[in-house]
Amino acid sequence: MTIAVTPGNTRFRKHQVGVQTTLNGVVAATYVEPYRGAITFDPGTTDPDVDVGSLDPVLAPYRGAPEIACTKTGPLPFGPLPIRLNAGLKGGVAAVSAAAKTWTYQVASLTADVFDVFSDEWGDDTSDAATTPNTDGILTFGAVINQLEETMPEDLSPWTISDQWIYSGATFGNRTAGLVIDPSPVWVFGADTKFFKDPTAGAIGSTALTNTVHAATIRVNNNLDKKRFANGNSTRFSLGGYGRGPRQIELVLTVAKTAAMIAERATLDDDPVPSRFFAVTTTSTVFAGLGAPYSYDRRGAFRLFTAEDGEQGSNSTMILTYRAYYDATLTYAYKAAVVNALATMP
Repeated sequence: MTIAVTPGNTRFRKHQVGVQTTLNGVVAATYVEPYRGAITFDPGTTDPDVDVGSLDPVLAPYRGAPEIACTKTGPLPFGPLPIRLNAGLKGGVAAVSAAAKTWTYQVASLTADVFDVFSDEWGDDTSDAATTPNTDGILTFGAVINQLEETMPEDLSPWTISDQWIYSGATFGNRTAGLVIDPSPVWVFGADTKFFKDPTAGAIGSTALTNTVHAATIRVNNNLDKKRFANGNSTRFSLGGYGRGPRQIELVLTVAKTAAMIAERATLDDDPVPSRFFAVTTTSTVFAGLGAPYSYDRRGAFRLFTAEDGEQGSNSTMILTYRAYYDATLTYAYKAAVVNALATMP
């Protein structure tokens, strides 16, 4: 005889996304993301904080504003990179069409960029219409990234992400059926990455750091806050928008103790703090189109904020943390460009 397997296998979990046209307008997913991360759904259930002659709650709780979040992790492929950047850097970016597709993100400092918002469907095998039970998926909407983080490991394997998504709302239901993952992603390898550090904006991307960088992290904290408005019971706790707070962009480098890097650490207490113009470029050995390899370029104006001692194997290292700033000559604080095969936002 045969017996059925226990439903709810973690390996059947997946995130499926689709770009929305309005903040709270749910759409069916069209793209499967290659990441991991459970969505947390807190409906804002609150016990009234009152005295009613009992040690235990007596009054029924009420619902408040929901809090829905997810941290997505995993190795970074080139394919879904524009989804991350449209959700976390700036929205409205479209690919420049050619044999390979180019997506360019120059973040605004003196104005506030828009976001693209997404519907994000998550669940396991109990979340599909062909299974029983089949309404266990969490169907979120109004999804943006509050903090993007990508890390290059010391073994130079693919960069990894740890992105903090937030959502305007969610319901329970079935995931969109029939969507499949890209089985052959092209990875953003540390082994294909180069770092450049220059003293002036005009020279950015000129001077390579050779035999220097062991590991790196790039982190963009958008510091978003959620806006709700008292518009009557037709909207209740529906989110009215996201507000941009002061953004913090960090570049954290784990470097060898070369003469140049020792001199760099010595600038930590210089006044004024010297400017540094970094470029981080990853160019794949795989081509996205005729004559155009997959690539990911990140660059910006930075200042050194902290320096710590570390170790890599039997050698001492230094961990240098830089923060981006708006530079009038460079005309931006941070810019990213992706070349891949994704023609349109899913």
